[in-house]
Amino acid sequence: MARYTGLRSSPISRRYLLRGIGAASVVGLAGCLGGDNDDNGGDDSTNKLEQLEEPNVDFANVQKGGTLRIGTTTNVESFDPPYSTDAQSTQAQEFVFEQLLTTDRQGNLYPWLAKSYDQREIQEIDRTAYTEYMTTVGTTDEGAPDTDAQIIVQHPEDDPAESDEVRVLTPDEAANAVEDGVYGMQFRYQLRQGVQFHNGEELTAENVVRTAERYENSDMSAQTFDSLLHARAVDEHTVDLFAQVPDAEAERELPGLYIHATEQADLDGGALDPRQGNTPIGTGAYTLDTFEDGQYYELSKFGNYWVEDKGVDSIDWFDGPSEFPDGPVIDKLEVEIIPEPASRSAALQNDEIDVTSGLASNTLDEFHNDDNYRVAAVEGGSYDYIQYPVNVEPWNDERFRRAVNHLVPRESTVNNVLNGWGRPAWTSIPKLAEKNGTADIEALEEEVRPSNEYDTEKAAELLDEVGNDLGVEYPIEIQMEVNTNSEDRVKMVELIAESMEQSEYFEVSIESYEWNTYTARVINPDYQNKGLLPAIGLSGTFNPESFCEALHHSNNVGQCCNMNGIDDPELDQMINDARYDPKVVKDPSVRAKRYDEIWSYLAEKRYSSITHFSITSAVMNTDVTGFKADPFDEFLYSFALYAPEESQAIWVEKSD
Repeated sequence: MARYTGLRSSPISRRYLLRGIGAASVVGLAGCLGGDNDDNGGDDSTNKLEQLEEPNVDFANVQKGGTLRIGTTTNVESFDPPYSTDAQSTQAQEFVFEQLLTTDRQGNLYPWLAKSYDQREIQEIDRTAYTEYMTTVGTTDEGAPDTDAQIIVQHPEDDPAESDEVRVLTPDEAANAVEDGVYGMQFRYQLRQGVQFHNGEELTAENVVRTAERYENSDMSAQTFDSLLHARAVDEHTVDLFAQVPDAEAERELPGLYIHATEQADLDGGALDPRQGNTPIGTGAYTLDTFEDGQYYELSKFGNYWVEDKGVDSIDWFDGPSEFPDGPVIDKLEVEIIPEPASRSAALQNDEIDVTSGLASNTLDEFHNDDNYRVAAVEGGSYDYIQYPVNVEPWNDERFRRAVNHLVPRESTVNNVLNGWGRPAWTSIPKLAEKNGTADIEALEEEVRPSNEYDTEKAAELLDEVGNDLGVEYPIEIQMEVNTNSEDRVKMVELIAESMEQSEYFEVSIESYEWNTYTARVINPDYQNKGLLPAIGLSGTFNPESFCEALHHSNNVGQCCNMNGIDDPELDQMINDARYDPKVVKDPSVRAKRYDEIWSYLAEKRYSSITHFSITSAVMNTDVTGFKADPFDEFLYSFALYAPEESQAIWVEKSD
């Protein structure tokens, strides 16, 4: 068991699409290629994190009160946690809602709304154990089960695309199975007593159960019910969460619910939103005062916030300084929605806001070199990738894909596009997921890195080989696609396109789309037949699975984010076995080796190219004291405001 806290919840384990930053500005990068390994001798010496230091503050000097003015990147699409999948919406929800557990920046878990928790039982079953509880439903013409109920488990031997009926386990049958003692894992959570929602309601186990029910058939249902079987109230302040099968990520995944108040638990999907006449009600440190769609929102401190009422010393695991405050000290948050990064930069310079994020890398450099501002940054859990149309010739030949991967200039992208605000993806996992995602990161990088290095000669060799075998005539016309509101990502795609065209094997065009248009386009199941190369950003988790499953598992075709229809049963099984096999649940070293096998397999098959891991950053004026960055954009501000597990809190040194 591990720990955390905050006014917020935690980066438990969910994936979010990242829009990126800025308005599109197609800027030529001719001459930036130069050979990846010639830039700096093959190391990552331009990494800007090496030039930054985190603040060491004295909490005896805390200034209470005031207003923090935040310039955020995009509108809040929804305040309804189960019905939103973008990072910026979660960023706003984090001020209001909390979860049972939370984490620090290394991924260690801490009880939060739960005072304590424990794993009570693990049973070595697979999903066929639920056969006798399952009900039979018909299938649709599209090959999906025809039912309005949430499907908790579909029988592994049934294929809705091949049969008129399939066996499924829905919530009612799941409850029956649990009552009979059929489940994979059981976790018990003792809730803190006296925790109040913003409407005065006291948190009980029933709130957790009702919240879990509200996630059924929501936009987050796939990521919730890939593990969760059932939530059961034991008594007023004790709740059990059950996993379907042994699950190496159950401790982190199961409690990933934003707990709802009773009066909002029955709202229609998406209705928990001020635009629907429902101000969100959570247990968090801030209450939502005002929301002007597309313009701004304002929050005030919740007068009965439980950490302030009980004191931070009431949290068993807290071991910070005696001066550390009981809750966030800033009274009000004013969040301006300023989509254009240049406008956010100007607003910060004109003292219209105190802090912002999502600035283009060249702007970060300017603030980094100005004593009137500070840049807080940390290597993040997000990454950019391009994905190949594996179901279209000649992309269905893995040699062809490996050749193109050798034309992806990772180091030049980081050095010349991101100006060092990132790290080349020599492997498929960032540092924060290495703990469970590899047995030996140095050995993994030694094995995999050569396949990810910029190598025009190797690319030509492979392309000639494919051309001779398949009769491919070069150059081939291809189209890369990207969202317009990410200046750095657009530049990255331009650089890759330049590299491919210089090889003289390709003629590359680039199409860019407004964010919502783009996401609807690439997630459409028909996208895989178009022969296109999409580039997008995705926020992973502390779970190594998020760096292979989201991109490649067949379950994610038509969802986030297997965009080109990758369907490899062997890989699906490898991914499942790295998470759900009882052996990996009991022995993390076995799990780490399983992921090493996955990274090697992906390097060979080369369905996608992860280009780089991002640095999460924020820029602030010198009135803001103590700001440290969280690895995930969605938790950037909630972590900075108050996170006792790392003795993290900020204040503003000015009067309103």
